[in-house]
Amino acid sequence: MIELYVRSLPLKDVIANLAEEMKTSYDKNCNEYILNIPTAYGKGLIRGINFTQGFGLIEYNCFFKEEVSIHFSLNNIHPLKFIYCSEGFLKHRFEEKEDLHQIDQFQNVVVSSSSKNGHVLIYPKNIQIRMNSLEINRTDFKAKIDCDINNLDKRLRSVFKDLRAKHLFYYHGNYSLAMAKCIQDINSSKQTGFARRLLLEGKANEILSIQIQDFEDDQRNDSRKQILRKADLRQIEEAAHILKTELANPITIKDLAKRVGTNTTKLQEGFQHLFGTSVNNYLRNLRLEFARDQLILGELNISEIAAQIGIVNKSYFSRIFKEAYGLNPKELSQQIKNISKKSNRLNL
Repeated sequence: MIELYVRSLPLKDVIANLAEEMKTSYDKNCNEYILNIPTAYGKGLIRGINFTQGFGLIEYNCFFKEEVSIHFSLNNIHPLKFIYCSEGFLKHRFEEKEDLHQIDQFQNVVVSSSSKNGHVLIYPKNIQIRMNSLEINRTDFKAKIDCDINNLDKRLRSVFKDLRAKHLFYYHGNYSLAMAKCIQDINSSKQTGFARRLLLEGKANEILSIQIQDFEDDQRNDSRKQILRKADLRQIEEAAHILKTELANPITIKDLAKRVGTNTTKLQEGFQHLFGTSVNNYLRNLRLEFARDQLILGELNISEIAAQIGIVNKSYFSRIFKEAYGLNPKELSQQIKNISKKSNRLNL
């Protein structure tokens, strides 16, 4: 294992310290600091940017040839960290403890070390890792949230108020998918200069907002959870399977959600995430695709097809079919018959 030691704060000194440990240099662009990982270690980069009022963001986009352990060790108060892993996985432990916490893809954690101890982040070898860490100096950040801090969940409120880092805190969150687009926006950003700084600060605030929402959602009973998690995707896939296999028996969104053990909000969000459309549009497309395929096969008449997809109103069926394919069912059926007759004549 390769062990690297960071003994400096604030964020710009973290990047400088890592560069020194790796025996390389780093680039600076205003308040953004970029370390390109030397080929001896692997590839990728570690990037940090400072915002106002004790708020910063570090991005790790790394592929290491060997397992790498980064020790954040200094006799000072470490930032409160909101960590989110968007690719791969890594492990965390407190400097004074041996217990390892694995942070998987799409998972977020909230972590605060005690005042005289730090953190250890362990990156596996030969795995692409993308991880973002919001770094919050609670003393400087206090003015930003002072008016609203009492609206936070009690546990989270106590962590923000622990300015002297008297207590260890580790919160292992569920698998959050809401963060994915926010992270993608950061990674695909083409802006430069001041526009980039504004974008990154806005996205950092959005990340913090999402992670706080995730934390508070995790405290609710299962029936009251509203935020889509990785584990919920199994329920979404089950719902899709029900719709596919029971076309003739339309089901309401509420009943479908209840049947797979979720709620309507997460059901709709899940369909948007997996299929890019709503539950109703997904069902509509399934019905139309089945109807089109049956018309091509020519084994059922239009009334029989409509019955098999649970549509009793023939005019409605005809209208939505034409919207999708440019021909109504009767016209498509006739067109297929004409093609078939022409083919038969050519074969005689």
